[in-house]
Amino acid sequence: MAYGIFHIIFRTEVFSSALAYAGPVKEVIGWVVEDPGRAWITLAALVVPHIGLYYLLFEDRK
Repeated sequence: MAYGIFHIIFRTEVFSSALAYAGPVKEVIGWVVEDPGRAWITLAALVVPHIGLYYLLFEDRK
């Protein structure tokens, strides 16, 4: 079982496609490190859409 997991992760292209998603995350982290005040912008970009989604899902509809 361990060899199967190793084979899927390292011998196929599954891991490289997952790392492709990490590239933009590294860029955003670097962007925030340059100016720590940008952390509020990043936090707002992550939180605000979730607030809207929460409101749509759990709104008291009668």
